Amino acid sequence: MSKSYFIQYKFILPESVKHSTYTYQKLFRAIYGYTQNVTKSNGKTYHYFRKGVLSDTPYYRPGKNSVIISPEAFPKLKQFFATGQNPSHKWITKGDWKAVYYMDEKELEDMKVVQSLEDLLDRTYITADFPQPQKILTELSTILDTSTGSQPNLDVRKRVLLSESQAILSHEWFQQHHPKSKVLTEFNDKVKQLKGL
Repeated sequence: MSKSYFIQYKFILPESVKHSTYTYQKLFRAIYGYTQNVTKSNGKTYHYFRKGVLSDTPYYRPGKNSVIISPEAFPKLKQFFATGQNPSHKWITKGDWKAVYYMDEKELEDMKVVQSLEDLLDRTYITADFPQPQKILTELSTILDTSTGSQPNLDVRKRVLLSESQAILSHEWFQQHHPKSKVLTEFNDKVKQLKGL
């Protein structure tokens, strides 16, 4: 079991704004991030991953308008509710909305913590020197499995990858629970291997 915060939240918008509108959708994108698909004139579709307030932290969503997070993630979410500041949308002003929330301390079961960490790995992308972003696990395997002589921009890719990996490894939940998951243990081992290159 791990100490966590259960947050139940509600956005209050003017009556003219329906829940199906883009404005309402943007609020959730600001919290969790989203994938933007852009088709260019040449017909190619590119995928851009826009981070949200909680994109870089493990979380568990038990239901609609609720999330369970580690205590270290709460200040960022609280700041978003108060100011609207988020990495997805560069709002100049917060806008005509407010958030109300209820918070309670909770013990989260080990396997839900592990799942939240595995989900974090699955949604973490490395964007440096790629025409398309690569999942962190894919990039780790690529660098470790390919001979170093044939990899372009290896030093830059390695530096970015180590920085993103260290951010995940430093989470308190990761340090406590990575031995309970094959995926997390392999990630930890591969990061150690990368440091040795």
